[in-house]
Amino acid sequence: MAFFWVVAAGLMVGVVFDFFRTFRRWQEWGPVVTFLGDILFSLIALVILYRLFFRANALAFRFYNVWGSLLGLALYLRIFSSYLTKGYFKLFQLIAALLKLFAGGIMIPVRGLVLLMRPPYAILCWFSLLCFRIGEHIIYRPLVNLQITIKEWWKQLWPPRTNG
Repeated sequence: MAFFWVVAAGLMVGVVFDFFRTFRRWQEWGPVVTFLGDILFSLIALVILYRLFFRANALAFRFYNVWGSLLGLALYLRIFSSYLTKGYFKLFQLIAALLKLFAGGIMIPVRGLVLLMRPPYAILCWFSLLCFRIGEHIIYRPLVNLQITIKEWWKQLWPPRTNG
């Protein structure tokens, strides 16, 4: 019975490996993300092996653990890998199509909201520009000309200077 768990560990690592390999090929990851994904895969494979080796023989390391896992992995890669890889690709395509459909379904109300909000937004833009121009004419221009106005006022207070 212990040998069954060891072979099952190899099979499960193969399933996870094919899933990861197919997903990586489908997403076309770069080298950094591939490296991080490899580390994640290694941790997942380690957890799978730990759990099933513990179930097989309470983590007593035996030589048949290695050979059984390699046998399970080889059987998986030889028999099931090509079918499961095609299935994973179809699954990923289905998920991508459903997400695209879902995103398109969400965009319909957003587009409707944009169409409904376009006239009030245009009126608000026009009104804000009008307020800005009025404020510019009433407040900004006098502040810019304040220095000139103060100098003219100061000149009017004192009599003109003469050389005589």
